Amino acid sequence: MRSRLDFARDLAQRTGVVLSRRFEERRDELARANLESGNAAPHTEFKGRRELVTEVDREIEQLLVDAIRTGFPGDAILAEEGVASPRGQKDREARFVWVLDPIDGTTNFVHGHPSFSISIGLLEGEDVACGVVLAPALGGRDGGECYWGGPAVGAYCNDRRIAVSRTEHLRDAVVATGFSYGRNEPGADTNIQRFAAALMEARGIRRCGSAALDLAFVAAGIYDAYWEKGLAPYDVAAGIALVLGAGGAIDVLERGARPLWDGQVLASNGCVGAELAALFDR
Repeated sequence: MRSRLDFARDLAQRTGVVLSRRFEERRDELARANLESGNAAPHTEFKGRRELVTEVDREIEQLLVDAIRTGFPGDAILAEEGVASPRGQKDREARFVWVLDPIDGTTNFVHGHPSFSISIGLLEGEDVACGVVLAPALGGRDGGECYWGGPAVGAYCNDRRIAVSRTEHLRDAVVATGFSYGRNEPGADTNIQRFAAALMEARGIRRCGSAALDLAFVAAGIYDAYWEKGLAPYDVAAGIALVLGAGGAIDVLERGARPLWDGQVLASNGCVGAELAALFDR
């Protein structure tokens, strides 16, 4: 597994160079379009009412898929944009499955917001083995911030060991969440009630638009907890590995659900998660 983790780190950093260049190009596009009162969002299309995809998503995913198929041809791939197989499906059965999100936070990327990431998770059987989350536009350094690790190896940001916070009570905690793109669908869980409840009890609440980064920030002790519904495996696989590697806890919002496969997660430092879950159950 360690050889695959080292491979994933190197792949994320190499691919991050391309994504960083595309982001600067995107910001230049936006600046020109805004000054000229033209179209501020060229080269985008919609998966749904709010969920964007760009040509860059597919470019980055293709780079990831090609490298993995060359380096580990017997491994399976599950990727967001459907380069390797139909969207949300594995391309084959295998012991190791790579779970890829080429740009987690595409809407941020499209609008020039730096909170987006490349997410590379690895499953061994049904278990999350390790993950890498690279935020090329964060950190104020070349290459950005690279979060990597897993339950068996610990968690790191670049070369620095990280761990979850020691915050004991929700009143002292900063928590994060997100909102499903399908929140206007009939019967959809909007997350508004949970958001309102946490807003009144926690020290602060954040919504930055990249589930992979939110989980990485829990692992790094920046956030004390994070929850969301409407997620896919490629949103959370790498981040779950980081939280577990950093000594945190992974739970769900509904009893019997699975955090990787059932579209929901409640990640925490292991202290405030129970208080948050109890708040949501009221």
